[in-house]
Amino acid sequence: MTLLAYTLLAFFWMKSQGASVELARTVAVNAITIGRVFYLLNSRYLLDSSLSLKAHMSNKYLPLGIGAVVLLQLIFTYAPPFQAMFGNEAIPLWVWPWLIAGGLVFFFIVESEKLIIRSSEYLRGSVTSVEAGA
Repeated sequence: MTLLAYTLLAFFWMKSQGASVELARTVAVNAITIGRVFYLLNSRYLLDSSLSLKAHMSNKYLPLGIGAVVLLQLIFTYAPPFQAMFGNEAIPLWVWPWLIAGGLVFFFIVESEKLIIRSSEYLRGSVTSVEAGA
């Protein structure tokens, strides 16, 4: 739900800035991808914090996967054949810091949710029983 809200916020924010529908759509698609990358980083642990860099360095394929996603997303966003095929528009450079900041906010919202779950014996028990398949 949070990723959907983040995506819709990105779309309507761009529209409020006077962007075309094509540009707003491209920003929304990139917001989804950035949100997914941050969620991937966050979901390394179901309940434990994912705030340490050490938590992410044990998987050597993680940076490769994220790098591949970033490269493919940049091709989707800036390559003219893909712009023509998908009806999108190149994103101005000033938008990227906002998209990444939104991804960070999304990351910290999920971290807060995990903190709340860790704080409650009932919630922690519910999550671990679902994880165990009970």
